Amino acid sequence: MVTKSQKLRLGIFICVGIVLLVALLSLLLGNILFNKKDIYFIRYKDVSVAGLNIGGAVQYHGIRIGRVEDLTIDPKDVTTVIVEISVKHKTPIKEDVEAVISTVGITGLKLIELVGGTAESETLKPNSYIKPGASVFEAITGKAEVIAEKLEFVLNNLADLFSGENKTDLKELIRNAKNSLANINNLLEENRDNIKQSITNINKFSDELPILSDNAEKTINDIKEFINSEEMSNLLANLNDISDEIKLAQIKKTINDINVAVATINKTFTHMDLTFIESREDIIQSMDLLKETMQYLNEFSRLISEEPSLLIKTRGTEEIPGGR
Repeated sequence: MVTKSQKLRLGIFICVGIVLLVALLSLLLGNILFNKKDIYFIRYKDVSVAGLNIGGAVQYHGIRIGRVEDLTIDPKDVTTVIVEISVKHKTPIKEDVEAVISTVGITGLKLIELVGGTAESETLKPNSYIKPGASVFEAITGKAEVIAEKLEFVLNNLADLFSGENKTDLKELIRNAKNSLANINNLLEENRDNIKQSITNINKFSDELPILSDNAEKTINDIKEFINSEEMSNLLANLNDISDEIKLAQIKKTINDINVAVATINKTFTHMDLTFIESREDIIQSMDLLKETMQYLNEFSRLISEEPSLLIKTRGTEEIPGGR
């Protein structure tokens, strides 16, 4: 029979268990409810997302910042897959960030890798679409396709080159090249001795070249020593003195010529002054006579204008008034 104390201990155990269970559930639900996340979407067109599962990692610069929440096909475009991801709250997702699907090792599983982004770009708001980026596999595939196209183009050109008339021309070209090589070989055989002699001369010249180089170097050193010698310095100094003396002599000669010219000009002006002074009285006397003559002419003109009959009178009968 269960005693009262046993019932009490059982009740306490059940109550403690219920409290612990409630605390555990609260802790789990609290992490889910209070761990706020930002939701973003990515649109992949004509891209296979095989290996990308719900719960897959979302990384940025190699750090896990979220997970894949859902994968759906766009109802308006069946060639497009919409990937919903959640990242930690206030994670700086920039507008120029690209979402690339990357492979995890050799397992075949894939994750979302966010690449790019600059500090100058604006921060992308939650519930926005992140630009999809090309994966490494797609880039390699694209380059392989380009290489295959170029290789096909080269092979087609080679096929065109070795077909039809080009094939005949190519055979003719090969035949001519073969004949030319044969002619060159014959020419070398005929002039083998001359070629050997030329090679011998070249080798001999090569052997003598160091000696010539040493002689040239010695000559250059001798020239340098002469240039830097005291004799050369004295010669340059003498030339400089001679040049200065020549310049000084020319300057003195020019100054003497100028002095002579100035003296001649002064003498000329002095002679002109003397001539002017000597003839000054004659000039003054001539001016007085000219002035007096002008007075007589004026008086004569006045008398004629007053009495024209004076022109027909004789000097013996009457003298003109004012005459001498």
